[in-house]
Amino acid sequence: MDNGDLVAVPETARRMADAAVAFLAALTAAQREQACFAFGSGSGSGSGSGSGSGPVRRDWSFLPAPDRGGLPIGALGDGQRRLAHELIVTGTSLPGYTKVVSVMAMEHVLRALAPDLADLFNPERYCFKVFGSPGDQAWGWQFAGHHVSLNFTVVDSRYISPTPCMLGAEPASVGMLAPLADDEELGYRLVNSLDAAQRRAAIIHHRPPPDLAARMVPRLGEMERPDPVFAPEPDYVISEDERDILSYVRSSPKGVAASRLDQRQFDTLAALVGGFARRLPDEVAGAQMHDLERAGLDNLTFAWAGGTSPGERHYYRVQGPTLLIEHDNTQANGNHIHSAWRNPADDFGDDVLAAHYRLHHA
Repeated sequence: MDNGDLVAVPETARRMADAAVAFLAALTAAQREQACFAFGSGSGSGSGSGSGSGPVRRDWSFLPAPDRGGLPIGALGDGQRRLAHELIVTGTSLPGYTKVVSVMAMEHVLRALAPDLADLFNPERYCFKVFGSPGDQAWGWQFAGHHVSLNFTVVDSRYISPTPCMLGAEPASVGMLAPLADDEELGYRLVNSLDAAQRRAAIIHHRPPPDLAARMVPRLGEMERPDPVFAPEPDYVISEDERDILSYVRSSPKGVAASRLDQRQFDTLAALVGGFARRLPDEVAGAQMHDLERAGLDNLTFAWAGGTSPGERHYYRVQGPTLLIEHDNTQANGNHIHSAWRNPADDFGDDVLAAHYRLHHA
């Protein structure tokens, strides 16, 4: 992609840099040591920042973890916490921010349901990482914890790569909390609107994968196969043949092509994709939809696996040249959601950084 093909989002990039600068300025030296990492390597700025050669910027795990590196939100004072949330707000729309804080609130529910794991399901463990210096030609930041992974790469103070972007919910809903109900509803609406021929193309298997087919790989390859089992649920296992059937293949998408949908179905698919984009600020969401529309929404495919009635284990995927949406509700008998949005060409800013280097570092 050339720079001329990129859609600039300078206002969001400026707000993001300003918020990150204000947040870092409010930290103590020890806290900055935890939060700050080099942009171009695995090493951080000091002993507390995960120094080493690992791909820290591409580590986007959303699994619960007692220590994931970075600066935990629980280590922040009230004023620092307010600035931390202001940074999150620069990367989300108001509905997107509502989803993020609702997912975090679910940790309190999990602590009540599983008191023995209260230390693991801890809303104070969500962590910030800042890569490089805000406002530099290339910098980025991450906010991650159980069922949240927000990753942003900012280039030339004008371009933002917002993927991978992952949210989850366990339970899928409880009381008034149902952070991903709209993603669920649109998926069901689309699969159940298909006629017999469309369903034969769209439903790729009667059983879903135990988790996201592409897992949490740092860079999407030509083929990604789901794990045979998700560790917290050892009794749900898929075979090697099923792993192949359910695999993500970048150059050969599985499912029903958007070009085979009628107008009502196509509009549902567009709404589903738009819902993921609208997790982001309006300017960034518009840029993302512009890129997808330029590539052609009719080039997308929709695939489903598992049951097609609410409460059954299920999984769906929307795939295109610059898009991979994966949504699974396969654990706890269909009451535990993982929902991820990725760009196989531009995760962690791969495409926008390549355009920058071609232009400025030829």
